[in-house]
Amino acid sequence: MTTVFSRPSSTRRARYALLALPLVFAACGKIGAPTNADIQHVVHSYMMAANQRASDRSLGLFDGPYDPAHVKITNSDCTARDNGVYHCTVTSMTNTGNHTADLNLKKVNGDWTIVEN
Repeated sequence: MTTVFSRPSSTRRARYALLALPLVFAACGKIGAPTNADIQHVVHSYMMAANQRASDRSLGLFDGPYDPAHVKITNSDCTARDNGVYHCTVTSMTNTGNHTADLNLKKVNGDWTIVEN
């Protein structure tokens, strides 16, 4: 007896493609809330940019008030909002204690960024 395998219909192929889309996006990092490491990176980048602005305003006489090395993101709880924005309650540990803040983050061109309110 010979087994004949037929090609899936175009409708079935379309269903398979739709089912595979979430996996493809997840693999590319396009969906899902930011991780603590993602938030840590964004916060450090934001602090370094603030330091650069402070240094520019001070004519280069000091580097800025923030030391990104002293900030460790210890917890985050993120909720999806509209347009790919995540509202995150973030807890950090610094040399002066624990702090909690609400941040809005969005992935732009593959990188997480802070969205100003």
